Amino acid sequence: MRNEGPFIIEWVAWYRRLGFTDIVVVTNNCTDRSPELLDALQTAGWVHHIRHDVEPDQKVTAQKLAAARTHVAVRRAAWLLVCDVDEFLVIHRGDGRLADLLAPHVVDGVPQIMGMAINWRVFGNDARRTWMDSPVHRQFFGALSRKRSLSQFVKTLYRVPRWFGALGEHGPRRLILSRTRKSWGDPGMTWVNSAGKPVPQWQPSGEYLRMLTSGQTSHAVAQINHYMIRSDETFSLKKGTLSPVAQTNRYGAQYYTRANHTDEIDDSALRHAGAFDAVFQTAMALPGVARLHHLCCADHLRLIAEKAGRRVEDDPRHAQQLALAAALE
Repeated sequence: MRNEGPFIIEWVAWYRRLGFTDIVVVTNNCTDRSPELLDALQTAGWVHHIRHDVEPDQKVTAQKLAAARTHVAVRRAAWLLVCDVDEFLVIHRGDGRLADLLAPHVVDGVPQIMGMAINWRVFGNDARRTWMDSPVHRQFFGALSRKRSLSQFVKTLYRVPRWFGALGEHGPRRLILSRTRKSWGDPGMTWVNSAGKPVPQWQPSGEYLRMLTSGQTSHAVAQINHYMIRSDETFSLKKGTLSPVAQTNRYGAQYYTRANHTDEIDDSALRHAGAFDAVFQTAMALPGVARLHHLCCADHLRLIAEKAGRRVEDDPRHAQQLALAAALE
């Protein structure tokens, strides 16, 4: 994460409700107060926060994933999911928790798969121009068609990260079979999509997997809600910046247009709203967290104003967020 302060509490609460036991967040070169917010969450035992600044013109994502890989919570993980703050795993089975997703693939406590490729469900911005202090998953419901190519991209839930050569943003890289002491294809040594169907192109020595074929793409059991655009104001902060993955000028009109479709309405993220709200409110009640959240919101508005060449003091939302923070001192 970098300068993602307003979105952190929602994202952390989301994954805790799903049943993830450890959340490791790596920040770099932040100019908002998100590192302080993450430190407060770490003090409360809700996250592990790694500060890992990156030199200019260096690829960010690979360095941050390498830093995460050394953390004890990652080294000891039974299962791992790498995802960004704008990505939310939504599980349609059972109570919508991680255990419900994995239940068919664990027999007597023994995992029967190595990894699961879960397809993106990309959401447009529903013509929302301005940022507001509200959970992202309750603002955007217009999604791209499942037939569009972006819907074939995946994020991967997989076992024992120390068995792999490196972490990747879409999934692991290079399974080292000698570390597993098993053969590929043995029980527990296969790859599936979220519906449980085999993904035969995933092989230990195969190419890095970013997408599934159209025939393998499925959102029936689980999906990764990817809010690539969010509001126009929030997206404006990406414009003209380099991709942290490849250091290319990625966030232009083509990126925006490709992602900003509302072919279908999908409100499945609201299915367990009550359970999410309970976790979210508990997070906001942690020492210092609500105050730092509002300061991060004020910082977000400042960054938006600076990018647009405006005075943030002329935006009443900025004063409101500062007042909310001051009331909690």
